[in-house]
Amino acid sequence: MIDSSEFKYEPYTDGRVINRPGFTVGMSGPLLIATHKTTGRRFLVKHTYPHNAANEYVACWLAERIGAPAPKAYLLSPNRAFASKYAVALEYIDGLRGFKKEDVPEKLKPDLIAQFALCLVLRLDDMIQLSRTDEHIYSYDFSEGFNIVDMGLILRVGEGTMVDLLRSPLQQFKRFTEKENFNVPGLAREFNLDPEEMRSGMIAAVKRTVAITDEELDALSDELMAMYPAAIAVYYEECIRAIREKAVKL
Repeated sequence: MIDSSEFKYEPYTDGRVINRPGFTVGMSGPLLIATHKTTGRRFLVKHTYPHNAANEYVACWLAERIGAPAPKAYLLSPNRAFASKYAVALEYIDGLRGFKKEDVPEKLKPDLIAQFALCLVLRLDDMIQLSRTDEHIYSYDFSEGFNIVDMGLILRVGEGTMVDLLRSPLQQFKRFTEKENFNVPGLAREFNLDPEEMRSGMIAAVKRTVAITDEELDALSDELMAMYPAAIAVYYEECIRAIREKAVKL
């Protein structure tokens, strides 16, 4: 967790406000741009809903291990500028732009395939957000992942009841992960990819999670427990373990 007082904050204007008449804010609520007072580094801050910080942080953590380019994510200490005590800072990547699905440069196709693998194992309950720079295709906006789209009720109960509430979504996540075959020919054709090449590329990306150590998982849980109750930290740890177990069998 990083010290939120090291940044200055200003409202972020979502590009969809300009491009979509009537649009106000996305599903993550109002966002902020955080600028580090010393380095000048900029971050996008999600701070309204408690599930956003955990989902974004763990998804970006996993993206790095799968080899899918994504922003660096950092949990933030509480701040009066935030709507809740659950906030995450996402590295602001300059130069992001859209691209045509049917015209992905050959050198960027491995990035694209890794992004599809990431979003499949995250059980992302939202459309995949993709943009590119000259060097990479990035995925972002993982707020609706890990089968957790609302933590309000979960955080209002005691630890024992919390474990009970998390049991069902965790078992569902594990079942979906176990059954995933990474065969999505329709998506491959949409992006002008060979379906079998895309499937084998996704499997190769997911197999990288076999290298995740128990020590890394402990460190992930410790970071989450700086913000959340232990039951929630364990939930995400178990999700990563399920993905790793699936990778071993591929």
